[in-house]
Amino acid sequence: MPLFHHFFENNARLTPGKSALVIDGVHTRYDTLEKRATSIAALLIKCGVKRGDRVALYSRISADLIAAFLGVLKIGAITAATHPTYNRSKLLYQLEHTDARVLLTDRYEDPEVLASAAKLETILVFGAPQDLPADAPSLAKALEALTPDDLEKPLPAIDERLPTSIFYTSGSTFNPKGVVVNHPIMIAAATSVIDYLGNTASDVILSYSTLASDYGVYNIMMPLFFGGTAVIESQPANCADDVLEVIRREQVTGLHVFPPVFFLLASMGEHWQRQLPSIRYISSSGQPLYPRHIQQIRQALPNVDIFSNYGLTECKRVSYLPPTDIAQYPGSVGKPLKGVQAVIVNEHDEPIIEPDVVGELLVSSDYLMLEYWKMPEETTRAFKYNCFGRDRYYRTGDFFRRDAHGYLYYVCRKDDLFARNLWKVNPREIEQCLASHPSVAQVVVVPVADESAGFVPKACVVLEADCQDTTEQALLEHCQALLDWHMVPTQCVFMDTLPKTDSGKITAKGLI
Repeated sequence: MPLFHHFFENNARLTPGKSALVIDGVHTRYDTLEKRATSIAALLIKCGVKRGDRVALYSRISADLIAAFLGVLKIGAITAATHPTYNRSKLLYQLEHTDARVLLTDRYEDPEVLASAAKLETILVFGAPQDLPADAPSLAKALEALTPDDLEKPLPAIDERLPTSIFYTSGSTFNPKGVVVNHPIMIAAATSVIDYLGNTASDVILSYSTLASDYGVYNIMMPLFFGGTAVIESQPANCADDVLEVIRREQVTGLHVFPPVFFLLASMGEHWQRQLPSIRYISSSGQPLYPRHIQQIRQALPNVDIFSNYGLTECKRVSYLPPTDIAQYPGSVGKPLKGVQAVIVNEHDEPIIEPDVVGELLVSSDYLMLEYWKMPEETTRAFKYNCFGRDRYYRTGDFFRRDAHGYLYYVCRKDDLFARNLWKVNPREIEQCLASHPSVAQVVVVPVADESAGFVPKACVVLEADCQDTTEQALLEHCQALLDWHMVPTQCVFMDTLPKTDSGKITAKGLI
């Protein structure tokens, strides 16, 4: 069976002069990226890295970082990427948790101290040698020092069943879990998504990704997998024109983005409709899309397909809503992908057959994770074994309902629910209600402690640019007209922006 990186290598042979990457407007050819990845693989072998060893990646996005990811796969080692915004304590946790031998980074800060604290054998720093201190362990210098014998050494044989990568979940706690995958999982996940998106080698895919999450890895690696071009912007977009200018400049055909970018596009000007002949689709995952924003984008770009998806690190992609169905089922995340089994269960783990009854979603597929790294008890708790015709189902921790036509609807995380007096409050339902108001651009609802009620909902709202005179009372009355009394927020707080996770999702952290 081919390995994940073999697909990239084959494309580099077929189209060596084609742009594989465009990072902040800088193009890197397939043959250049392949040569760099092979050289990094040879260097890692020279540094003593063996099959199964963990190689940590802690860097802003760059061609060298992507080449390093591919180079690690080439020698059968395991990538363990940490988000480049993490502080030293979070970095140390992940280095210690993975027992990484080597760190590849773009930071030069007390490498000896870091190596000692994390028990690292080697640190190599990305960047031009002239931009680094003279004593920096430069990756570029180390690559230049490789001999022809180093570069000609055969790569080790690789067992496809062994792990390729550890993807850390964003998580609600300080110490996230490491999701372990291998080549068959990565190939099956990529193939499944590519199939329903209809990707071909002519596609140019824009994302705002890092390699520190499975979503970012697949956004960047899938175009290399099918022979397209991955366009990556390292800085988040501040407005719709920022996104649309990149689409125009690089002739982007597809966007893989989190909803915050989708929300920006909902405010695009009509003039862009005539200037974006290349764009074919927008694919969004990670958080629910608001029907009003879907309608706005469809009006502005009527020929662009919109894919609403649901997935999670432990199972990459579970379901998608075909663009042809989005007008009729705008709140749905569609039906399970081919080969994915999805069962909604009650509190007794019994399958729910009746439509529109809420329960926890359990999923099974060929690309479920292998395990949580070094967390056997967490792994055992995460699965339900030998049930519903499969060896194992993953417990997503997400509440869903399924309508009479088989379409799935995300309700909320099990942990999101809170009690107001004796009544259960779903913050996500309140957010959907507020987002239907024409003045609301973005919203997050959080629980606030209350002496008499236990908790009450507070809405943190970003208004549309031309609706700044909207009042709190107007939004509360909107909720009162559409929601039960216990779901109506006790207050609406107006904000300029909402906080985001390191990966770019909107988060409630810091608002409670």
